[in-house]
Amino acid sequence: MKLFNSKALLLSTLLGSVSAAGIASADTEMRLTYVMADSINVLGDPVMGINFSEHQLSKAMFEPLIFDFDARTGESGLRPNLATSWEVIDPLRWRFKLREGVTFHNGNPFNARAVQFSIMRVMDPDFQTSDKFKGIPITAVEIIDDYTVDIVTSEPVPILPANLTRNGAFILDPDHYEGLTADEARFSPMGTGPYRLVEYRPDDRIILARHDDYWGWTPESNIEEIVIRFIPELSTAVSELIDGSIDIVRISPDLAETVDAADGVSVIIAQSTNKAMMAFNQSKHPEMADPRVRLALNHAIDREGLVDALAFGQHDLISLTTVNPPFENPDLTPYAYDPDLARQMLAEAGYADGFSIDVIDVMVPDAFTWSEIVAEYWRQVGVDVGEVRLLDWTVVRERWANRTLGVHSFSWAAPENTPLTDLYSISDQRQTNSTHWLHEEFEELYSQLLVEMDEDERQRLNYRMQEIAYFDPPWAPLFRQPQVVGVSDRVGGYRPHPAFSQADWASIYIKTE
Repeated sequence: MKLFNSKALLLSTLLGSVSAAGIASADTEMRLTYVMADSINVLGDPVMGINFSEHQLSKAMFEPLIFDFDARTGESGLRPNLATSWEVIDPLRWRFKLREGVTFHNGNPFNARAVQFSIMRVMDPDFQTSDKFKGIPITAVEIIDDYTVDIVTSEPVPILPANLTRNGAFILDPDHYEGLTADEARFSPMGTGPYRLVEYRPDDRIILARHDDYWGWTPESNIEEIVIRFIPELSTAVSELIDGSIDIVRISPDLAETVDAADGVSVIIAQSTNKAMMAFNQSKHPEMADPRVRLALNHAIDREGLVDALAFGQHDLISLTTVNPPFENPDLTPYAYDPDLARQMLAEAGYADGFSIDVIDVMVPDAFTWSEIVAEYWRQVGVDVGEVRLLDWTVVRERWANRTLGVHSFSWAAPENTPLTDLYSISDQRQTNSTHWLHEEFEELYSQLLVEMDEDERQRLNYRMQEIAYFDPPWAPLFRQPQVVGVSDRVGGYRPHPAFSQADWASIYIKTE
C-alpha cells in the first residue's frame, strides 16, 4: 500500500518504525489534540454510543477482551487484550483467561466479576440498546475463578471472539455502574483504558488525562493529555492542522495534496474495510427485480476510473462483493466496465430504451462525489437518473429502518471483519437491508453460516454466498475507501484502524529529542 506523499513520506510511518527521536524539545507540553467531526452525546456507556466519534472516544477510556487490529505492527486480526487467551470448550461454551494486574481508573481491580457484569448487563432483557452485540445469544458468563470465565451461548456462535471486539463488550467497573441510572451512566465513564475523563464541554471539546496504571503503555508512550475537539467544518480543521493547533484529523482525498505540501505536517494513506456502495431498492424500482438490470448497472460503472479519481489509483481496492480481503472469493473478478454489454443486458430485460431513477439517496457525505459519477455512468447507458441528494441523518435513520430508501449510496463496514458480518448486510434477516433483495438459497446458507463451527465448511458457505450475490447483485460494490489522515510531524506511533477507528491510543506518542 503506497502513501500519497510529494515529500517522500516513508512507508515506515504507517507501519510504525519511526524513531522516537524527533522535533519537539524535552520541555514541550505532552498534549495531543485530535479532531472529531461528530458531536459526542455518550461518554460513559460504550454500548450506547451510536456515531463514529463516540466509538473512537470509547476506545480511549474502555477496553474489550479482544482487539481486532494490532496498531503497533499495523496488522489486522484478533489479538489478546483484557483476555490473554481463549478456547472452545464445546460449541456452546468458550473459556477466556483474563489479564491479571489491570485496574480501572478508580483503582478497582479488573477481574472475572467485571466481565460477567459488563456482558450480562447488556443481555438483560430490560436493557435498551440498538447495538448488535445484544443480539448475540449469550445466556451466561460463568466465573471459574478470579481470572477465568466461561461464556455460554444458547446456540453455536463461531465468531464469538470477533463479536467481543464490539463496543457492547467493553468492560465496565461493576462497583461504579451498579449504582447509576442509564442516563447517569452515559456521562460517567469508568474503564480500564489508557486515558480517563477530565472535562467535557458539549459541542466543543473533551479532555482526557493519562491513566498512569494502564497495563499496556509502550516504551515511547509519553502523552499526558489528549484534547478531543469537535470541528465539523473540514476546511477549518485543516487550517488549524497546518497552523499547528491540532495534531491529527481525518481529511478528504481532495485535500491530501494541500496538507502534504505544508510544512510540519504529513499525510498518511491507509487501507480500510469501508466499502463504497450503491444499493438497489427493488421494491421502489420494479425494473430491478430482474437480475440482468442490476448486472447491467454494475457493468456500466468504470471502477478503475473511480479509483483513479477518488482512491489515488490503487486498483487493488476495487471491491468484488460485500466481503473484505482476505475472505473474498478468489474465483470472482471485478465487474468489467462494458457499456455495450450493459445496454445489451438492459435490452434483453425489456428496457432497450432504458428506465428512470428519479433520485439517488446519499446516506453519508463521503458518498456524494462517487454517487454523482456513477449517476453519469448510468445515464450513458440509457438510464435516466434525476437528483443526487444528500439526506439528513434523521431522515436516513427513518428510511433505513423502514426500508424506504430508493437507490442509495453509503459506506459499509461491519465492526467485525468476518464474512458472517459482511454478508449480513444483504441478508433478509437484517432489518436495515433496504435493498429488499431476497434469495432463498442465500438465506439458507446464511442460517448455516451463523452456527457452523468448522472453518473449512464456513469458507465453502462464504464463497458460495458471494457467488450468489455476484451474479444476482443486490447492489454495486465499488471500492474500499482509503483512509486519508493529516498528522503533525511531532506525532509518532499513529496508525489508522482499518474500520476508521483509532484502535490503540496508547501507541501514540510525541517525538522528543
